[in-house]
Amino acid sequence: MQQPPTIPRKRPGLNPTWRRIVASYALVLAFFVLLWAISQPLVGLGTLAALAALFVGARRAVRLRRCFYNCDALTLRPFGSVHITISQVENSN
Repeated sequence: MQQPPTIPRKRPGLNPTWRRIVASYALVLAFFVLLWAISQPLVGLGTLAALAALFVGARRAVRLRRCFYNCDALTLRPFGSVHITISQVENSN
């Protein structure tokens, strides 16, 4: 009969951290999403394009917000010759 190892060095090193648990669930979810994307290629491609656009838009929004708070004003030129300037209202405290 086989006996379990008594020395801790010989035991398998499992370290179940929250990061590893979340990564495991994410891999399982990614597998099912991949199966769905293979079965519905056009919808999967559209979803991928929408997620990419959302990611790029969110990064640009964060960059605009940071610029607005650092510079205290933001000038937009939506139609070429039209300038829209947005500035912060100063507190009178």
